[in-house]
Amino acid sequence: MPRPKLVSDEDVLAAALDTLAEQGMTFTLSDLARRVGLSRATLIQRFGDRNAILRHIAEFEVSATRAWINAYPLETGAEGLWKFLEAIVRGMGGGEGFSARVQIAALEVRDPALRALAQERYQMVQTAIAERLPEGLPNKETAAHLHAVIAGATMQWVVTDRMVDLSDFVLHRLRWAMRNTSPALI
Repeated sequence: MPRPKLVSDEDVLAAALDTLAEQGMTFTLSDLARRVGLSRATLIQRFGDRNAILRHIAEFEVSATRAWINAYPLETGAEGLWKFLEAIVRGMGGGEGFSARVQIAALEVRDPALRALAQERYQMVQTAIAERLPEGLPNKETAAHLHAVIAGATMQWVVTDRMVDLSDFVLHRLRWAMRNTSPALI
């Protein structure tokens, strides 16, 4: 009979993100094993190599995004759209640990499996945005634009002095873009 897991897969993946945020791409399975109190061999047995752990993180993000979107109420129109966008952005938090997200984005450029998972996640978010848009707007293009503003603002935040937290920074940029490019969204 297999022994029970003392550390859940989700806890290991969360610890991997924290380790990535702290150490960057130089983190090793030994670093992660120490952090979660498991052996390196146990991690390899459960997940495979470090790249496989990164793919597990991406798969977990896709599942979590799908579950969150499916549970979020569908309110259309300007008010429902803003509530949804604000919830997405607030979910990013103040920026603590965001460097791990930047590291993963860099990996997504090079790794086709990670890129495919990112595209799946992005498509889910853009579809959910499109479903909430006021009538009469080009849904697909508008949703892609709003999502691009969020993504671009997060990258701008990375290079600022970060006197403002990530969510506030992104919401400020998003509100400005919506007000000045598409008043029907406000």
